[in-house]
Amino acid sequence: MEPNQFDHFSQRVLQDMHGAVLVVDRKGNVIYTNQPASRMLEIEAGLRNDRYNLLLNNSYNDAFFEAVLDAIYHKEYTNYKKVPYMASSGRKYVFRMSSSYLPGETEDDSMLVVTLDDETKTERIRQKLLDSSKTFTTFLYGFCIWIIIYAFWEFLNRPISPDFMTHGVELLGLIMLMFIIRYTSLSWHDLGVMPDRPKETILTGVIVAACAVAFLFLLKTVARLIVPTSFEPDAPFFDISRFGLRQILYFFTAGIQEFLARSVIQGNLKRIIVAKHANFLAIVLSSLIFAALHIHFGFLFMVGAAILAGLEGILYDKQQNIFGVWIVHWAFGVTGTLLCLIDH
Repeated sequence: MEPNQFDHFSQRVLQDMHGAVLVVDRKGNVIYTNQPASRMLEIEAGLRNDRYNLLLNNSYNDAFFEAVLDAIYHKEYTNYKKVPYMASSGRKYVFRMSSSYLPGETEDDSMLVVTLDDETKTERIRQKLLDSSKTFTTFLYGFCIWIIIYAFWEFLNRPISPDFMTHGVELLGLIMLMFIIRYTSLSWHDLGVMPDRPKETILTGVIVAACAVAFLFLLKTVARLIVPTSFEPDAPFFDISRFGLRQILYFFTAGIQEFLARSVIQGNLKRIIVAKHANFLAIVLSSLIFAALHIHFGFLFMVGAAILAGLEGILYDKQQNIFGVWIVHWAFGVTGTLLCLIDH
Protein backbone atom coordinates (compact mmCIF):
# COMPACT_ATOMS: atom_id res chain seq x y z
CA MET A 1 0.00 0.00 0.00
CA GLU A 2 1.41 3.38 -1.00
CA PRO A 3 1.21 6.35 1.39
CA ASN A 4 -1.41 8.14 -0.69
CA GLN A 5 -3.73 5.17 -0.30
CA PHE A 6 -3.94 5.92 3.39
CA ASP A 7 -6.36 8.80 3.03
CA HIS A 8 -6.08 12.11 4.81
CA PHE A 9 -9.35 11.63 6.69
CA SER A 10 -8.10 8.39 8.29
CA GLN A 11 -4.82 10.03 9.26
CA ARG A 12 -6.60 13.00 10.85
CA VAL A 13 -8.99 10.77 12.82
CA LEU A 14 -6.14 8.69 14.23
CA GLN A 15 -3.98 11.73 14.84
CA ASP A 16 -6.63 13.36 17.02
CA MET A 17 -7.16 10.27 19.17
CA HIS A 18 -5.77 10.57 22.70
CA GLY A 19 -4.84 6.89 22.83
CA ALA A 20 -1.90 5.25 21.07
CA VAL A 21 -2.80 3.97 17.60
CA LEU A 22 -0.72 2.45 14.82
CA VAL A 23 -1.60 0.98 11.45
CA VAL A 24 0.33 -2.04 10.18
CA ASP A 25 0.26 -4.01 6.94
CA ARG A 26 0.18 -7.81 6.70
CA LYS A 27 3.99 -8.06 6.70
CA GLY A 28 4.49 -6.09 9.88
CA ASN A 29 5.41 -2.78 8.22
CA VAL A 30 4.19 0.23 10.20
CA ILE A 31 2.20 2.49 7.88
CA TYR A 32 1.10 5.09 10.41
CA THR A 33 1.54 6.01 14.07
CA ASN A 34 -0.01 8.88 15.99
CA GLN A 35 1.99 10.83 18.57
CA PRO A 36 1.19 8.68 21.66
CA ALA A 37 2.12 5.48 19.81
CA SER A 38 5.25 7.12 18.45
CA ARG A 39 6.46 8.04 21.95
CA MET A 40 5.93 4.56 23.33
CA LEU A 41 7.30 2.61 20.37
CA GLU A 42 10.10 5.16 19.81
CA ILE A 43 9.48 5.48 16.09
CA GLU A 44 8.70 8.46 13.89
CA ALA A 45 5.13 9.70 14.04
CA GLY A 46 2.91 10.10 11.03
CA LEU A 47 2.87 8.54 7.56
CA ARG A 48 6.12 6.79 6.66
CA ASN A 49 7.92 6.00 3.40
CA ASP A 50 10.84 4.22 5.08
CA ARG A 51 8.54 1.89 6.94
CA TYR A 52 9.42 0.42 10.31
CA ASN A 53 8.94 -3.35 10.51
CA LEU A 54 7.77 -4.81 13.81
CA LEU A 55 8.96 -8.27 12.84
CA LEU A 56 12.57 -7.13 12.36
CA ASN A 57 12.76 -5.27 15.67
CA ASN A 58 13.89 -7.98 18.15
CA SER A 59 12.81 -11.39 19.39
CA TYR A 60 11.60 -9.90 22.70
CA ASN A 61 8.68 -8.43 20.76
CA ASP A 62 7.57 -11.68 19.11
CA ALA A 63 4.49 -11.89 21.34
CA PHE A 64 3.62 -8.29 20.46
CA PHE A 65 3.86 -8.98 16.72
CA GLU A 66 1.84 -12.20 17.02
CA ALA A 67 -0.87 -10.29 18.87
CA VAL A 68 -0.96 -7.76 16.00
CA LEU A 69 -1.33 -10.55 13.44
CA ASP A 70 -4.18 -12.16 15.36
CA ALA A 71 -6.46 -9.78 13.49
CA ILE A 72 -5.64 -11.56 10.21
CA TYR A 73 -6.72 -14.93 11.54
CA HIS A 74 -9.76 -13.61 13.36
CA LYS A 75 -11.00 -10.95 10.99
CA GLU A 76 -14.48 -10.82 12.44
CA TYR A 77 -13.30 -9.93 15.95
CA THR A 78 -11.31 -7.24 17.71
CA ASN A 79 -8.51 -9.14 19.41
CA TYR A 80 -7.35 -8.13 22.91
CA LYS A 81 -4.14 -9.19 24.62
CA LYS A 82 -1.63 -8.07 27.24
CA VAL A 83 1.89 -8.32 25.86
CA PRO A 84 5.45 -7.16 26.66
CA TYR A 85 7.29 -4.77 24.38
CA MET A 86 10.84 -3.45 24.30
CA ALA A 87 11.63 -0.19 22.50
CA SER A 88 14.90 0.39 20.65
CA SER A 89 16.31 2.22 23.71
CA GLY A 90 15.87 -0.96 25.76
CA ARG A 91 12.96 0.40 27.78
CA LYS A 92 10.38 -2.29 28.49
CA TYR A 93 6.62 -1.88 28.50
CA VAL A 94 3.53 -3.97 29.10
CA PHE A 95 0.75 -3.07 26.67
CA ARG A 96 -2.91 -3.99 26.74
CA MET A 97 -3.55 -3.93 23.04
CA SER A 98 -6.29 -4.53 20.54
CA SER A 99 -5.85 -5.37 16.88
CA SER A 100 -8.59 -5.08 14.24
CA TYR A 101 -8.64 -6.11 10.60
CA LEU A 102 -9.26 -3.35 8.04
CA PRO A 103 -9.89 -4.88 4.57
CA GLY A 104 -8.45 -3.26 1.45
CA GLU A 105 -9.25 -3.55 -2.26
CA THR A 106 -7.15 -6.72 -2.31
CA GLU A 107 -5.95 -9.05 0.41
CA ASP A 108 -2.45 -7.56 0.19
CA ASP A 109 -3.88 -4.07 0.69
CA SER A 110 -5.56 -4.96 3.96
CA MET A 111 -4.35 -3.25 7.11
CA LEU A 112 -4.34 -3.92 10.84
CA VAL A 113 -5.32 -1.15 13.23
CA VAL A 114 -3.71 -1.51 16.65
CA THR A 115 -4.49 0.46 19.81
CA LEU A 116 -2.19 0.42 22.84
CA ASP A 117 -2.76 1.13 26.52
CA ASP A 118 0.39 1.41 28.62
CA GLU A 119 -0.10 -0.82 31.67
CA THR A 120 3.57 -1.03 32.61
CA LYS A 121 3.16 0.71 35.95
CA THR A 122 0.02 -1.23 36.82
CA GLU A 123 1.70 -4.51 35.87
CA ARG A 124 4.73 -3.72 37.99
CA ILE A 125 2.51 -3.00 41.00
CA ARG A 126 0.58 -6.22 40.38
CA GLN A 127 3.81 -8.20 40.06
CA LYS A 128 5.25 -6.72 43.25
CA LEU A 129 2.04 -7.60 45.10
CA LEU A 130 2.24 -11.14 43.75
CA ASP A 131 5.93 -11.42 44.69
CA SER A 132 5.24 -10.04 48.16
CA SER A 133 2.42 -12.53 48.66
CA LYS A 134 4.64 -15.45 47.59
CA THR A 135 7.53 -14.26 49.75
CA PHE A 136 5.45 -13.69 52.88
CA THR A 137 3.61 -16.99 52.46
CA THR A 138 6.96 -18.79 52.20
CA PHE A 139 8.17 -16.95 55.29
CA LEU A 140 5.08 -18.08 57.22
CA TYR A 141 5.91 -21.70 56.38
CA GLY A 142 9.42 -21.16 57.73
CA PHE A 143 8.13 -19.33 60.79
CA CYS A 144 5.69 -22.12 61.66
CA ILE A 145 8.42 -24.76 61.22
CA TRP A 146 10.70 -22.73 63.49
CA ILE A 147 7.96 -22.53 66.19
CA ILE A 148 7.52 -26.31 66.01
CA ILE A 149 11.30 -26.74 66.40
CA TYR A 150 11.20 -24.38 69.39
CA ALA A 151 8.39 -26.40 70.99
CA PHE A 152 10.40 -29.61 70.45
CA TRP A 153 13.48 -27.90 71.96
CA GLU A 154 11.44 -26.99 75.04
CA PHE A 155 10.02 -30.54 75.18
CA LEU A 156 13.58 -31.88 75.35
CA ASN A 157 14.37 -29.41 78.18
CA ARG A 158 16.54 -27.16 76.04
CA PRO A 159 19.35 -29.58 75.18
CA ILE A 160 21.28 -26.94 73.23
CA SER A 161 22.07 -23.28 73.85
CA PRO A 162 19.50 -20.59 72.89
CA ASP A 163 22.18 -19.19 70.59
CA PHE A 164 21.67 -22.18 68.30
CA MET A 165 18.01 -21.28 68.09
CA THR A 166 19.02 -17.76 67.06
CA HIS A 167 21.14 -19.31 64.32
CA GLY A 168 17.93 -20.94 63.11
CA VAL A 169 16.41 -17.48 62.66
CA GLU A 170 19.50 -16.41 60.71
CA LEU A 171 19.20 -19.50 58.53
CA LEU A 172 15.58 -18.57 57.83
CA GLY A 173 16.78 -15.13 56.74
CA LEU A 174 19.32 -16.62 54.31
CA ILE A 175 16.70 -19.00 52.91
CA MET A 176 14.36 -16.08 52.31
CA LEU A 177 17.13 -14.15 50.55
CA MET A 178 17.79 -17.06 48.18
CA PHE A 179 14.05 -17.52 47.59
CA ILE A 180 13.53 -13.87 46.71
CA ILE A 181 16.48 -13.84 44.30
CA ARG A 182 15.39 -17.06 42.62
CA TYR A 183 11.61 -16.80 42.48
CA THR A 184 10.62 -13.12 42.49
CA SER A 185 11.24 -9.98 40.47
CA LEU A 186 11.78 -7.80 43.56
CA SER A 187 14.83 -5.60 43.00
CA TRP A 188 17.58 -4.77 45.49
CA HIS A 189 15.93 -1.37 45.82
CA ASP A 190 12.57 -3.02 46.61
CA LEU A 191 14.30 -5.06 49.30
CA GLY A 192 15.89 -2.00 50.88
CA VAL A 193 19.49 -3.10 50.30
CA MET A 194 20.28 -0.39 47.74
CA PRO A 195 20.16 3.00 49.52
CA ASP A 196 19.50 6.11 47.43
CA ARG A 197 21.61 8.29 49.75
CA PRO A 198 24.07 5.99 51.54
CA LYS A 199 26.02 8.72 53.39
CA GLU A 200 22.86 10.26 54.82
CA THR A 201 21.50 6.82 55.69
CA ILE A 202 24.63 5.77 57.55
CA LEU A 203 24.98 9.11 59.33
CA THR A 204 21.37 8.94 60.54
CA GLY A 205 21.92 5.35 61.64
CA VAL A 206 25.01 6.31 63.64
CA ILE A 207 23.17 9.19 65.33
CA VAL A 208 20.20 6.98 66.26
CA ALA A 209 22.59 4.25 67.44
CA ALA A 210 24.40 6.77 69.66
CA CYS A 211 21.06 7.76 71.18
CA ALA A 212 20.21 4.09 71.76
CA VAL A 213 23.56 3.51 73.47
CA ALA A 214 23.03 6.55 75.69
CA PHE A 215 19.56 5.23 76.59
CA LEU A 216 21.03 1.87 77.68
CA PHE A 217 23.60 3.60 79.90
CA LEU A 218 20.81 5.68 81.45
CA LEU A 219 18.62 2.60 81.86
CA LYS A 220 21.29 0.71 83.79
CA THR A 221 22.14 3.73 85.93
CA VAL A 222 18.52 4.21 86.96
CA ALA A 223 18.04 0.46 87.50
CA ARG A 224 21.07 0.32 89.78
CA LEU A 225 19.80 3.27 91.80
CA ILE A 226 16.40 1.63 92.29
CA VAL A 227 17.60 -1.99 92.64
CA PRO A 228 21.37 -2.08 93.37
CA THR A 229 21.52 -5.85 92.82
CA SER A 230 20.15 -5.70 89.29
CA PHE A 231 22.11 -6.72 86.19
CA GLU A 232 25.03 -8.73 87.59
CA PRO A 233 26.09 -6.42 90.46
CA ASP A 234 29.46 -8.19 90.82
CA ALA A 235 30.41 -7.41 87.22
CA PRO A 236 31.80 -4.04 86.06
CA PHE A 237 29.25 -1.40 85.08
CA PHE A 238 30.60 -1.59 81.52
CA ASP A 239 32.52 -4.80 80.89
CA ILE A 240 34.71 -4.20 77.85
CA SER A 241 36.26 -7.66 78.32
CA ARG A 242 33.05 -9.11 76.87
CA PHE A 243 33.81 -7.56 73.50
CA GLY A 244 35.39 -10.13 71.21
CA LEU A 245 34.98 -12.06 67.99
CA ARG A 246 31.40 -12.92 68.86
CA GLN A 247 30.41 -9.24 69.02
CA ILE A 248 32.23 -8.55 65.75
CA LEU A 249 30.43 -11.42 64.03
CA TYR A 250 27.18 -10.16 65.52
CA PHE A 251 27.40 -7.37 62.93
CA PHE A 252 26.54 -9.95 60.25
CA THR A 253 23.88 -11.54 62.46
CA ALA A 254 22.23 -8.14 62.89
CA GLY A 255 22.27 -7.61 59.13
CA ILE A 256 20.58 -10.96 58.43
CA GLN A 257 17.97 -10.36 61.13
CA GLU A 258 17.19 -6.87 59.82
CA PHE A 259 16.86 -8.21 56.29
CA LEU A 260 14.34 -10.74 57.59
CA ALA A 261 12.47 -8.23 59.79
CA ARG A 262 12.44 -5.32 57.32
CA SER A 263 12.86 -6.56 53.75
CA VAL A 264 10.92 -9.81 54.14
CA ILE A 265 8.35 -9.02 56.84
CA GLN A 266 7.75 -5.26 57.10
CA GLY A 267 8.34 -4.43 53.42
CA ASN A 268 6.07 -7.19 52.14
CA LEU A 269 3.38 -6.49 54.74
CA LYS A 270 3.34 -2.87 53.61
CA ARG A 271 2.60 -3.98 50.04
CA ILE A 272 0.07 -6.65 51.05
CA ILE A 273 -1.98 -4.77 53.66
CA VAL A 274 -4.85 -2.81 52.13
CA ALA A 275 -5.73 -0.26 54.79
CA LYS A 276 -5.52 3.44 55.51
CA HIS A 277 -2.60 3.04 57.91
CA ALA A 278 -0.77 0.23 56.13
CA ASN A 279 2.69 1.55 57.10
CA PHE A 280 1.82 1.68 60.81
CA LEU A 281 0.19 -1.74 60.76
CA ALA A 282 3.21 -3.21 58.94
CA ILE A 283 5.54 -1.79 61.62
CA VAL A 284 3.43 -3.13 64.50
CA LEU A 285 2.90 -6.60 63.01
CA SER A 286 6.53 -7.01 61.90
CA SER A 287 7.67 -5.98 65.42
CA LEU A 288 5.43 -8.60 67.03
CA ILE A 289 6.66 -11.29 64.64
CA PHE A 290 10.27 -10.27 65.28
CA ALA A 291 9.62 -10.53 69.03
CA ALA A 292 8.06 -13.98 68.55
CA LEU A 293 11.22 -15.13 66.77
CA HIS A 294 13.07 -14.44 70.05
CA ILE A 295 10.74 -16.49 72.24
CA HIS A 296 13.65 -18.78 73.20
CA PHE A 297 15.19 -15.89 75.21
CA GLY A 298 12.12 -15.40 77.38
CA PHE A 299 9.33 -12.89 77.91
CA LEU A 300 11.37 -9.83 78.94
CA PHE A 301 13.73 -10.23 76.02
CA MET A 302 10.73 -10.51 73.68
CA VAL A 303 9.29 -7.25 75.05
CA GLY A 304 12.61 -5.51 74.53
CA ALA A 305 12.91 -6.98 71.02
CA ALA A 306 9.40 -5.75 70.15
CA ILE A 307 10.16 -2.20 71.34
CA LEU A 308 13.49 -2.10 69.52
CA ALA A 309 11.90 -3.55 66.38
CA GLY A 310 9.14 -0.94 66.51
CA LEU A 311 11.64 1.93 66.69
CA GLU A 312 13.74 0.39 63.93
CA GLY A 313 10.59 -0.12 61.89
CA ILE A 314 9.91 3.63 62.01
CA LEU A 315 13.49 4.35 60.91
CA TYR A 316 13.22 1.80 58.09
CA ASP A 317 9.93 3.31 56.94
CA LYS A 318 11.64 6.72 56.68
CA GLN A 319 14.80 5.51 54.97
CA GLN A 320 13.44 2.54 52.97
CA ASN A 321 16.67 0.56 53.37
CA ILE A 322 18.16 -1.69 56.04
CA PHE A 323 21.54 -0.02 56.55
CA GLY A 324 20.45 2.50 59.19
CA VAL A 325 18.54 -0.09 61.25
CA TRP A 326 21.42 -2.54 60.76
CA ILE A 327 23.81 -0.13 62.51
CA VAL A 328 21.30 0.55 65.31
CA HIS A 329 20.65 -3.18 65.84
CA TRP A 330 24.33 -4.04 66.10
CA ALA A 331 25.19 -1.11 68.39
CA PHE A 332 22.21 -1.85 70.65
CA GLY A 333 23.00 -5.55 70.94
CA VAL A 334 26.72 -5.11 71.61
CA THR A 335 26.20 -2.29 74.12
CA GLY A 336 23.52 -4.30 75.93
CA THR A 337 25.99 -7.17 76.24
CA LEU A 338 28.86 -5.01 77.51
CA LEU A 339 26.52 -3.37 80.04
CA CYS A 340 25.49 -6.86 81.22
CA LEU A 341 21.88 -6.05 80.37
CA ILE A 342 21.60 -9.09 78.14
CA ASP A 343 23.59 -12.29 77.88
CA HIS A 344 23.65 -12.36 74.11
